[in-house]
Amino acid sequence: MRKDPTNSTRLHAHPQVVDIFTRANWMNFFEKFQGFNEEIAQEFSLSMVPYTRTHANVTTRGFSMEITLEFISRFTTLPLGLSLSKDEKPIGQDAKKKFFQNNKTPVEDKNGIRRASIPYPWDEVSYQIIKYISCEGRYNIVDGYHFRILQELRYGMDTLAPQKLSIPYFLL
Repeated sequence: MRKDPTNSTRLHAHPQVVDIFTRANWMNFFEKFQGFNEEIAQEFSLSMVPYTRTHANVTTRGFSMEITLEFISRFTTLPLGLSLSKDEKPIGQDAKKKFFQNNKTPVEDKNGIRRASIPYPWDEVSYQIIKYISCEGRYNIVDGYHFRILQELRYGMDTLAPQKLSIPYFLL
């Protein structure tokens, strides 16, 4: 099991990225990583049993609880919205094309777009999304569904909450 994320130091080194996440009302989520108990967090994570894409159960240290999207939203302060499966490639591919519409051609490989070919500050925004939201671990590769999130952060700040992506959906 990886030992990250542990804090938001890198995030705070990029004020433009902090501004993007602040406008999206995501900064409270990132700040929650400060000062957590690593041992308990690992036990919690390892004991999670998913039942559906929107429901899981955790039992650890004699404590049992149901995890739902609503619970994650309430705890993280991230808004609920539309669900997006990582498998919905056409939507992600469309978002990727729109993202690079006015920029240089990205460096692609069979797994996605190289993060180094994304202009700043969006390269760092994608790093934070991969690290904290999708928890992929492949920080150099940005997949289509990451571009869907990037598109929303870049152009969809004024979109109504029910029409935005449900970030808690990625955390379950």
